[in-house]
Amino acid sequence: MQRANKTPEARDLRSGYSLVELMVSVAVMALVTTLLLQSFSRQHTASVGQERLVETQEEARVLVDLIVSDIRMAGFMLPAFAAIGSNDGGTSDADIVCMSDASVIDEATLPSASSRFTGASLASGFSGSVSTVSVNAADRDIDADGDDDFTVGGGILIGTGSRVHCAVVRSLSSSAITFSPATPSAFSATSDDVVVPAVVYRLNGTTLTRNSTVLSDRIEDLQIQYGVDADSNGTVEGAEFPIDDLTGQDFDLIETAQVSLTARDPRPTERFAGRLPAAANRVGGAADNFKRRRVIGDALLRNLQ
Repeated sequence: MQRANKTPEARDLRSGYSLVELMVSVAVMALVTTLLLQSFSRQHTASVGQERLVETQEEARVLVDLIVSDIRMAGFMLPAFAAIGSNDGGTSDADIVCMSDASVIDEATLPSASSRFTGASLASGFSGSVSTVSVNAADRDIDADGDDDFTVGGGILIGTGSRVHCAVVRSLSSSAITFSPATPSAFSATSDDVVVPAVVYRLNGTTLTRNSTVLSDRIEDLQIQYGVDADSNGTVEGAEFPIDDLTGQDFDLIETAQVSLTARDPRPTERFAGRLPAAANRVGGAADNFKRRRVIGDALLRNLQ
């Protein structure tokens, strides 16, 4: 039997999609793919940004814990009036913070120690702004263990009983210590006053250092304020906190120190109007695209109690 010829309509049903239909399908698929990729890209960018911010915050917390730990040891076996000090950066700059370095005290010397070590005495007094002090070379070995306890890049505290100067040691000779920043013009000291080795935290731009060691390159601000129990009632209250400058304070009455650290995301975030927050006596910054985290830590100066 002869097979019947298929009609044109039947042949059209088996011929598949037309070119126009294929082009429309490809265009729709391309649009959907583009939208999906854009969504994934935004989610990835947000996720990476959040991870960076969390890392920034955790780094700031670790650094505050380190500073607070050093503050708690301030004054260990060294003169209380040269235990802690800072150069107040005021409304625009970061503070430089120093605390006496407990690590210079050799444990082997402690059993025979009946009182605090005296620190290095000044060979001659001075008055005004200076960047070098003459010291008695024999006194530079604070705990008499045979080592010079001052180091280049470390800190130095010059204590007079009524004020203290915090600085970074720049050079050492047999009879002098050169440091920066220089003492204020109103500063004066006598041969009865002392210098002690210190741990110094310093912020240069966004780079925070501890002595000569770089700790972070994304710290934007460092501030410190003190609580002084001026009325000796056992409580820091009212005008006793916050105190930005310890000049004229009774160092035996210093109770607490509060550290404020502001960490900044290393990369700006588009369309984010962040700004450096006001902290202590520093004013806030102008709006920009950086995200920040501010961490605060409080320390009791237990060696001064």
